[in-house]
Amino acid sequence: MAPKNTRRIARQRIETLYRVAQETIHTDPELAKRYVQLLRRIAQRTRTHLPLEVRRGICRECDTVLIQGFNSHTRLRQRREQHISITCQSCGNIMRIPTGE
Repeated sequence: MAPKNTRRIARQRIETLYRVAQETIHTDPELAKRYVQLLRRIAQRTRTHLPLEVRRGICRECDTVLIQGFNSHTRLRQRREQHISITCQSCGNIMRIPTGE
């Protein structure tokens, strides 16, 4: 198990890499994808959970940073229960987030 200080540093690195990936996605998508792979590896090595904002902002299938209107679209759906549906336009993966209503 990683020491508390190591996890704190890892979380800072993860948040920094995610922010840089969001800024880079428009100019160099492959570099942004590499940043996402690095932040996932840091989280795995230090056994740190990814923050909710980061988890919901990354496609699980293709490691692309999801920017609404640029490479993903978001819909509010009502099937069994109401949920938010985020579709990655790079790979077609659909991520569903329950709204809790």
